[in-house]
Amino acid sequence: MKLGTPLGFIIGFAVIYFGIKSGVKNSAVLINWHAAIIVFGGTLAAVLVCFPLRQFLMLFKVFFYTLFSKADRETLETINEIVALARSYNEGRSLEELLGGIQNPFLKESVDLVAQEGLSDVELEEVLEKRVEIQNERYRREALTYKIIGKFPPAFGLIGTSLGMIALLQGLGQPNSFDGLGSAMSIALVATFYGLVLANLVIIPIGENLAQASEHDLTMRRIVVDGVRLIKERKHPLLVEEYLKSYMPPFERNKLKKAA
Repeated sequence: MKLGTPLGFIIGFAVIYFGIKSGVKNSAVLINWHAAIIVFGGTLAAVLVCFPLRQFLMLFKVFFYTLFSKADRETLETINEIVALARSYNEGRSLEELLGGIQNPFLKESVDLVAQEGLSDVELEEVLEKRVEIQNERYRREALTYKIIGKFPPAFGLIGTSLGMIALLQGLGQPNSFDGLGSAMSIALVATFYGLVLANLVIIPIGENLAQASEHDLTMRRIVVDGVRLIKERKHPLLVEEYLKSYMPPFERNKLKKAA
Protein backbone atom coordinates (compact mmCIF):
# COMPACT_ATOMS: atom_id res chain seq x y z
CA MET A 1 0.00 0.00 0.00
CA LYS A 2 1.21 3.50 -0.78
CA LEU A 3 1.46 5.06 2.66
CA GLY A 4 2.04 8.53 1.24
CA THR A 5 -1.48 8.76 -0.22
CA PRO A 6 -3.53 8.14 2.96
CA LEU A 7 -0.93 10.04 4.99
CA GLY A 8 -1.33 13.01 2.65
CA PHE A 9 -5.11 12.92 3.08
CA ILE A 10 -4.78 12.73 6.86
CA ILE A 11 -2.33 15.64 7.01
CA GLY A 12 -4.39 17.71 4.57
CA PHE A 13 -7.64 17.31 6.48
CA ALA A 14 -5.80 17.81 9.78
CA VAL A 15 -4.42 21.13 8.52
CA ILE A 16 -7.89 22.23 7.43
CA TYR A 17 -9.36 21.15 10.77
CA PHE A 18 -6.67 23.08 12.63
CA GLY A 19 -7.30 26.14 10.45
CA ILE A 20 -11.02 25.96 11.15
CA LYS A 21 -10.61 25.53 14.90
CA SER A 22 -8.01 28.27 15.23
CA GLY A 23 -9.44 30.79 12.77
CA VAL A 24 -13.21 30.38 12.85
CA LYS A 25 -15.09 31.39 16.00
CA ASN A 26 -18.14 29.30 15.20
CA SER A 27 -17.03 26.26 13.21
CA ALA A 28 -20.64 25.07 12.94
CA VAL A 29 -21.12 27.68 10.22
CA LEU A 30 -19.12 25.41 7.89
CA ILE A 31 -21.74 22.68 8.13
CA ASN A 32 -24.19 23.65 5.43
CA TRP A 33 -26.26 20.99 3.67
CA HIS A 34 -27.39 23.34 0.92
CA ALA A 35 -23.76 24.06 -0.02
CA ALA A 36 -22.83 20.37 0.19
CA ILE A 37 -25.69 19.33 -2.09
CA ILE A 38 -24.83 21.98 -4.66
CA VAL A 39 -21.09 21.16 -4.73
CA PHE A 40 -21.17 17.37 -4.40
CA GLY A 41 -24.42 16.83 -6.25
CA GLY A 42 -23.52 19.28 -9.00
CA THR A 43 -20.09 17.70 -9.45
CA LEU A 44 -21.63 14.23 -9.68
CA ALA A 45 -24.18 15.45 -12.23
CA ALA A 46 -21.48 17.07 -14.38
CA VAL A 47 -19.35 13.92 -14.24
CA LEU A 48 -22.26 11.74 -15.37
CA VAL A 49 -22.94 14.12 -18.24
CA CYS A 50 -19.29 14.02 -19.34
CA PHE A 51 -18.48 10.33 -18.87
CA PRO A 52 -20.34 7.02 -19.17
CA LEU A 53 -21.46 5.52 -15.86
CA ARG A 54 -19.24 2.48 -16.37
CA GLN A 55 -16.17 4.66 -16.82
CA PHE A 56 -17.09 6.69 -13.74
CA LEU A 57 -17.37 3.55 -11.58
CA MET A 58 -14.12 2.21 -13.03
CA LEU A 59 -12.30 5.29 -11.71
CA PHE A 60 -12.80 4.10 -8.13
CA LYS A 61 -11.48 0.65 -8.97
CA VAL A 62 -8.39 2.09 -10.66
CA PHE A 63 -7.69 4.44 -7.76
CA PHE A 64 -7.88 1.71 -5.12
CA TYR A 65 -5.72 -0.54 -7.28
CA THR A 66 -3.01 2.10 -7.47
CA LEU A 67 -3.45 2.90 -3.77
CA PHE A 68 -2.78 -0.67 -2.66
CA SER A 69 -0.14 -1.51 -5.26
CA LYS A 70 3.47 -1.77 -4.15
CA ALA A 71 5.36 -0.21 -7.04
CA ASP A 72 8.96 -0.76 -5.87
CA ARG A 73 8.30 -4.28 -4.63
CA GLU A 74 6.40 -5.15 -7.82
CA THR A 75 9.35 -4.04 -9.94
CA LEU A 76 11.76 -6.16 -7.91
CA GLU A 77 9.47 -9.18 -8.04
CA THR A 78 8.98 -8.89 -11.80
CA ILE A 79 12.70 -8.62 -12.54
CA ASN A 80 13.46 -11.55 -10.23
CA GLU A 81 10.73 -13.55 -11.93
CA ILE A 82 12.16 -12.82 -15.39
CA VAL A 83 15.67 -13.77 -14.24
CA ALA A 84 14.33 -17.04 -12.79
CA LEU A 85 12.55 -17.75 -16.08
CA ALA A 86 15.75 -17.12 -18.04
CA ARG A 87 17.65 -19.48 -15.74
CA SER A 88 15.06 -22.25 -16.04
CA TYR A 89 14.75 -21.82 -19.81
CA ASN A 90 18.52 -22.01 -20.27
CA GLU A 91 18.55 -25.19 -18.19
CA GLY A 92 16.33 -26.85 -20.76
CA ARG A 93 12.81 -26.42 -19.37
CA SER A 94 10.13 -25.45 -21.89
CA LEU A 95 8.23 -22.18 -21.72
CA GLU A 96 4.93 -24.10 -21.71
CA GLU A 97 6.06 -25.85 -18.56
CA LEU A 98 7.03 -22.56 -16.91
CA LEU A 99 3.83 -20.66 -17.77
CA GLY A 100 1.86 -21.95 -14.78
CA GLY A 101 4.22 -20.41 -12.25
CA ILE A 102 4.32 -16.88 -13.68
CA GLN A 103 2.64 -14.31 -11.44
CA ASN A 104 2.83 -11.10 -13.50
CA PRO A 105 -0.14 -11.13 -15.93
CA PHE A 106 1.59 -9.23 -18.74
CA LEU A 107 4.72 -11.37 -18.39
CA LYS A 108 2.62 -14.53 -18.56
CA GLU A 109 0.80 -13.24 -21.63
CA SER A 110 4.08 -12.32 -23.33
CA VAL A 111 5.79 -15.63 -22.54
CA ASP A 112 2.73 -17.46 -23.88
CA LEU A 113 3.16 -15.63 -27.20
CA VAL A 114 6.78 -16.75 -27.33
CA ALA A 115 5.83 -20.33 -26.45
CA GLN A 116 3.38 -20.49 -29.36
CA GLU A 117 6.28 -19.85 -31.77
CA GLY A 118 3.94 -18.29 -34.31
CA LEU A 119 5.59 -14.86 -34.41
CA SER A 120 8.97 -13.74 -35.62
CA ASP A 121 11.18 -11.62 -33.38
CA VAL A 122 10.09 -8.43 -35.15
CA GLU A 123 6.40 -9.37 -35.08
CA LEU A 124 6.57 -10.33 -31.39
CA GLU A 125 8.15 -7.02 -30.47
CA GLU A 126 5.58 -5.10 -32.52
CA VAL A 127 2.68 -6.88 -30.78
CA LEU A 128 4.10 -6.32 -27.30
CA GLU A 129 4.96 -2.69 -27.97
CA LYS A 130 1.42 -2.10 -29.21
CA ARG A 131 -0.02 -3.59 -26.03
CA VAL A 132 2.30 -1.44 -23.93
CA GLU A 133 1.20 1.68 -25.82
CA ILE A 134 -2.53 0.92 -25.55
CA GLN A 135 -2.40 0.15 -21.81
CA ASN A 136 -0.35 3.25 -21.08
CA GLU A 137 -2.80 5.39 -23.05
CA ARG A 138 -5.62 3.95 -20.94
CA TYR A 139 -3.84 4.92 -17.72
CA ARG A 140 -3.17 8.44 -19.01
CA ARG A 141 -6.82 8.79 -19.99
CA GLU A 142 -7.95 7.83 -16.49
CA ALA A 143 -5.53 10.29 -14.91
CA LEU A 144 -6.78 13.02 -17.27
CA THR A 145 -10.36 12.17 -16.33
CA TYR A 146 -9.66 12.98 -12.68
CA LYS A 147 -8.05 16.27 -13.68
CA ILE A 148 -11.13 17.15 -15.73
CA ILE A 149 -13.40 16.29 -12.80
CA GLY A 150 -11.25 18.53 -10.60
CA LYS A 151 -12.52 21.56 -12.51
CA PHE A 152 -16.13 21.04 -11.46
CA PRO A 153 -16.19 21.44 -7.62
CA PRO A 154 -14.78 25.02 -7.57
CA ALA A 155 -17.25 26.00 -10.28
CA PHE A 156 -20.22 24.60 -8.36
CA GLY A 157 -18.78 26.19 -5.23
CA LEU A 158 -19.06 29.56 -6.95
CA ILE A 159 -22.61 28.70 -8.00
CA GLY A 160 -23.48 27.96 -4.38
CA THR A 161 -21.83 31.18 -3.24
CA SER A 162 -23.70 33.15 -5.89
CA LEU A 163 -27.02 31.69 -4.75
CA GLY A 164 -26.12 32.52 -1.13
CA MET A 165 -25.28 36.10 -2.07
CA ILE A 166 -28.52 36.44 -4.00
CA ALA A 167 -30.48 35.24 -0.98
CA LEU A 168 -28.45 37.61 1.21
CA LEU A 169 -29.09 40.65 -0.96
CA GLN A 170 -32.79 39.86 -1.09
CA GLY A 171 -32.92 40.29 2.67
CA LEU A 172 -31.31 43.74 2.68
CA GLY A 173 -33.73 46.51 3.57
CA GLN A 174 -35.57 44.30 6.01
CA PRO A 175 -35.59 45.29 9.71
CA ASN A 176 -32.27 44.44 11.43
CA SER A 177 -30.93 42.99 8.17
CA PHE A 178 -27.43 44.37 8.78
CA ASP A 179 -27.14 42.59 12.12
CA GLY A 180 -26.79 39.20 10.43
CA LEU A 181 -24.89 40.40 7.37
CA GLY A 182 -21.52 38.94 8.42
CA SER A 183 -22.82 35.50 9.32
CA ALA A 184 -24.93 35.34 6.17
CA MET A 185 -21.92 36.18 3.96
CA SER A 186 -19.82 33.53 5.70
CA ILE A 187 -22.49 30.93 5.02
CA ALA A 188 -22.60 32.00 1.38
CA LEU A 189 -18.85 31.32 1.06
CA VAL A 190 -19.10 27.79 2.49
CA ALA A 191 -19.90 26.35 -0.94
CA THR A 192 -16.70 27.82 -2.39
CA PHE A 193 -14.79 26.34 0.54
CA TYR A 194 -16.27 22.89 -0.13
CA GLY A 195 -15.45 23.12 -3.82
CA LEU A 196 -11.84 24.17 -3.28
CA VAL A 197 -11.20 21.44 -0.70
CA LEU A 198 -12.80 18.70 -2.80
CA ALA A 199 -10.88 19.70 -5.92
CA ASN A 200 -7.45 20.51 -4.51
CA LEU A 201 -7.18 18.00 -1.67
CA VAL A 202 -8.97 15.01 -3.19
CA ILE A 203 -9.67 14.93 -6.91
CA ILE A 204 -6.65 16.65 -8.47
CA PRO A 205 -4.11 14.85 -6.23
CA ILE A 206 -5.72 11.53 -7.17
CA GLY A 207 -5.26 12.46 -10.83
CA GLU A 208 -1.58 13.16 -10.22
CA ASN A 209 -1.32 9.87 -8.35
CA LEU A 210 -2.72 8.02 -11.37
CA ALA A 211 -0.32 9.87 -13.68
CA GLN A 212 2.59 8.53 -11.63
CA ALA A 213 1.01 5.06 -11.68
CA SER A 214 0.89 5.35 -15.47
CA GLU A 215 4.64 6.00 -15.58
CA HIS A 216 5.29 3.03 -13.29
CA ASP A 217 3.10 0.75 -15.40
CA LEU A 218 4.92 1.85 -18.54
CA THR A 219 8.29 1.03 -16.95
CA MET A 220 7.01 -2.36 -15.78
CA ARG A 221 5.82 -3.29 -19.24
CA ARG A 222 9.08 -2.12 -20.82
CA ILE A 223 10.90 -4.41 -18.40
CA VAL A 224 8.70 -7.32 -19.42
CA VAL A 225 9.16 -6.67 -23.15
CA ASP A 226 12.95 -6.50 -22.83
CA GLY A 227 13.02 -9.49 -20.51
CA VAL A 228 10.96 -11.66 -22.85
CA ARG A 229 13.16 -10.69 -25.78
CA LEU A 230 16.29 -11.67 -23.85
CA ILE A 231 14.72 -14.95 -22.73
CA LYS A 232 13.74 -15.78 -26.32
CA GLU A 233 17.35 -15.17 -27.35
CA ARG A 234 18.49 -17.49 -24.51
CA LYS A 235 20.73 -14.85 -22.96
CA HIS A 236 22.53 -15.74 -19.72
CA PRO A 237 20.51 -14.94 -16.56
CA LEU A 238 23.28 -12.63 -15.36
CA LEU A 239 22.99 -10.56 -18.55
CA VAL A 240 19.20 -10.51 -18.19
CA GLU A 241 19.49 -9.28 -14.61
CA GLU A 242 22.05 -6.58 -15.31
CA TYR A 243 20.13 -5.37 -18.37
CA LEU A 244 16.83 -5.08 -16.49
CA LYS A 245 18.48 -3.47 -13.47
CA SER A 246 19.15 -0.47 -15.70
CA TYR A 247 15.49 0.48 -15.23
CA MET A 248 16.03 0.90 -11.48
CA PRO A 249 17.77 3.63 -9.49
CA PRO A 250 21.17 2.57 -8.12
CA PHE A 251 20.04 2.31 -4.50
CA GLU A 252 17.38 -0.24 -5.49
CA ARG A 253 19.58 -2.49 -7.59
CA ASN A 254 21.26 -4.25 -4.68
CA LYS A 255 17.87 -5.59 -3.55
CA LEU A 256 17.71 -7.95 -6.50
CA LYS A 257 18.55 -11.59 -6.05
CA LYS A 258 21.77 -12.46 -7.79
CA ALA A 259 21.36 -14.58 -10.90
CA ALA A 260 23.27 -17.80 -10.77
